[in-house]
Amino acid sequence: MAQEQYTCRWAALSLSNIASVFLPDLLQPRPDSEPIQHELVCVSTTGGNERAAKWMNENKIPNQESVKVYNSWEEMLEKGDFDIVYISTPHTLHYEHVTKALKFKRNVLLEKPATMNRAQYQKCVDLAVQQGVVLMEAMWTRYLPATKYLTEELLPKIGEVKRVYAEFSFPIVSPDLAHSSRFLDKQAGAGSLLDQGVYALTWADIALNGLGAGSTITDVAHASSMSVPGVPGEVDDIDTLVLSKHEKDSKQQKAVGIVTTSMTLTGSSKPAFYQRLIAKKASPAVRIEATKASIAIPFPPIRPQELHVQWYGEEFLGEDGIEKEEIIKKPVERGWGIWYQADVIAAAVRDRKGSEKQGEVIGAEESLRVLGWMDQAREQAGIVYDEKLEQL
Repeated sequence: MAQEQYTCRWAALSLSNIASVFLPDLLQPRPDSEPIQHELVCVSTTGGNERAAKWMNENKIPNQESVKVYNSWEEMLEKGDFDIVYISTPHTLHYEHVTKALKFKRNVLLEKPATMNRAQYQKCVDLAVQQGVVLMEAMWTRYLPATKYLTEELLPKIGEVKRVYAEFSFPIVSPDLAHSSRFLDKQAGAGSLLDQGVYALTWADIALNGLGAGSTITDVAHASSMSVPGVPGEVDDIDTLVLSKHEKDSKQQKAVGIVTTSMTLTGSSKPAFYQRLIAKKASPAVRIEATKASIAIPFPPIRPQELHVQWYGEEFLGEDGIEKEEIIKKPVERGWGIWYQADVIAAAVRDRKGSEKQGEVIGAEESLRVLGWMDQAREQAGIVYDEKLEQL
């Protein structure tokens, strides 16, 4: 029997730059046959109704007249009539905003990185379970067709992963960028590791732990950082991490991960942001090397659409004696594909309607693991933020 169609009603806490990408992507027209639909029903902004109206017009939000505008995010969380709140404020504010939302028993999709550190997100996870709601970090890359195919179809077949390279460098910081920009403001959580490294570390986690960690643990064996030149506050820029996956008891090393990120390298910062983001690069952004095959993922790693696989063994050799490359295309169905994650949390909320079960945190283990690696890397590389931003 076909499942009844469900329309998920969204609230937006902040009309941020990333909200200007996510919400239009979420609200694209869908075939009536799809079981989940989405609508925006309320937003909060300190800019008032005029600011909200301008933002909705610029982003072509449908049914604007039915979107309720709140001038207080706390009032929206307390009184708004919606199913899920999308929180996309600077990550230094995430802990305050998500804990307040959870206390009002709201389901939450929270932008990445979920919080400033692992301890903060662990508190959020515990609170969501206690309050009986759904919480999810918006690591949208995990839910794209190419990523799902890799984890479900390829990882079980390529043997034991021994090494992974994960790189995400993108020039969001140019020499003429104002020092007051969010990307250079340490009080707003600026820094390459938290802003971009979270993607590269997520790919390392998918490769090293995509089939489960089992009896192993992965730690940061080395981390170094170079700051953005000429900017006060030592904003981290060129970061390099080495991950070591080893047995918990014997400490025998099983695999290694090399993760790099930068917000000044590589390429020009002049073309439009999204033009640069989809520009092809010569080398792959991610390379997974296992005992039976290797997989390369072209840039950009945040939005993979094809997987380049080389299988090992004589039966896969070409006439030149080199393993043939298989290119598996798994394109995004429409838009940027940020909406896939929204379908995941919407389905979880739909399935819990009227339930008294304890709460659910989608991807909790993975999010906590990556946040833990960033904690370790920051300590080793000397990346420091105001301690008030780290408090519980």
